[in-house]
Amino acid sequence: MTTPKLERALGFWGALFTGIGLVVAATTLTTLGNGFGLGGPAFMVAAGAALLIMILIAFSYSELANLIPGAGMIGAYTAPALGRGPAIFGVLAGYLVLVATVEPANQFVGGLAAQSLFPAISPALFAVVVTVLFCVINLLGVRSFGRVQAIITGLMMLVLIGFGLTGLLELGGGVTQTDPIPFNPAGWVEVASLIAMGIYLFIGIEFICPMSEEIRRPGKIIPRAMIVGLVTVFCVDMLFGFAALRYVGLDELATSAIPHLLVAEGIAGHAGLLILTAATVLAAASSVSAILAAVPRMLYGLARDGMLPRIFAWVHPKFHTPWVAVFAVTAVIVTSIVTIADSGSILTLILIATVMWLLSYILAQVDVVVLRRRYPDARRGFRTPLYPLPQVVGIAMCLWMIVNIHPDPEMRTTIWIGSGVCAALIIGYAVIWLRVVKKVPFFTPTALPEALPADEEPAAATPGSVR
Repeated sequence: MTTPKLERALGFWGALFTGIGLVVAATTLTTLGNGFGLGGPAFMVAAGAALLIMILIAFSYSELANLIPGAGMIGAYTAPALGRGPAIFGVLAGYLVLVATVEPANQFVGGLAAQSLFPAISPALFAVVVTVLFCVINLLGVRSFGRVQAIITGLMMLVLIGFGLTGLLELGGGVTQTDPIPFNPAGWVEVASLIAMGIYLFIGIEFICPMSEEIRRPGKIIPRAMIVGLVTVFCVDMLFGFAALRYVGLDELATSAIPHLLVAEGIAGHAGLLILTAATVLAAASSVSAILAAVPRMLYGLARDGMLPRIFAWVHPKFHTPWVAVFAVTAVIVTSIVTIADSGSILTLILIATVMWLLSYILAQVDVVVLRRRYPDARRGFRTPLYPLPQVVGIAMCLWMIVNIHPDPEMRTTIWIGSGVCAALIIGYAVIWLRVVKKVPFFTPTALPEALPADEEPAAATPGSVR
């Protein structure tokens, strides 16, 4: 009997909207408004710098996804570069922590938006229902996911573009700010400190990569979709941000938990508020859809390579989806929504997840350098331009952002301690699973062919060999 495999059915648009789907999450809209409030128009410079950094990181992920087109993503890339232990850390630190913190927050913000339209709605219950709905959609197969993802993410982007144009052209009937805003009201030091906030506008674009076994032409589609996605998000965000400055004061933008809704109301009154509130719900839906598409496939890849229990590698015989992993991720999100989404510590948890995410980004860039040295002649569908400069700059900037994760020293220390606890728990699991249960080395790299899906031709049998 043939073991069910993932199906190659996703084209450019499905891949593009997979990446954008998480990037335009509900919490990202808050970050966008706060950034323009703190930096004024000069926040565009910080966001532009963040865009360039994310393009460098996208180069690394595109090269890795084409060298090792596995659903395990960072796990599949790191195992042949640094060993199974760091591979487990990369996936669980970068993405399981995300599932347990940032995504419940996104869903709860969507629930609050829904409650503003219909006061009888429970935000937590709404968030759970949306999560379960997209669990079902993802279980039905990548074709169903791709269509739904394109629709909801496309609508969200169109709404933001509409508000941006309406605001800049003053077509919504709102009252504009009378006091002129200087381009850089806070100074360039403040703008530099906002680059980390700018990164959050783009973080998650690599969620295209776990779909590499289901993308029809990954060598061309993955890098194009990542770069087009990043540039598109930057343009749409800047359009909306400059419109926001015309209708809402800097202090309100900087301090509000829902600045995008203030902007919508300022541009088009109550009707604008209703429209963008609905769009915030769409953003939450888009986010959880992307999460439930990508993270289960990372777990699937780890399990297939023996780094998680084998049950996570089970693929549904009819729908060709990693159904056990999808259920597991759904369960984590739902549990977190119920337990932490309404807590006062959610910002701290999100920033802890961001630190872990940046550590995963560092691993990916180190993987590129190590695999270039170990397998210099392996066939790569995409090669990083100006190698290794993008990796060196990308690693340095990720470290800089971790060090400057929050301006308040006490909050920063709390975030570092929380990140250290998460890292210790993940490393503890990896040591027990690899050394005690599986009895395999922690740091010894696997051979590159072992990192490839079963239906892929080996990239390079030995270090230095030509494919």
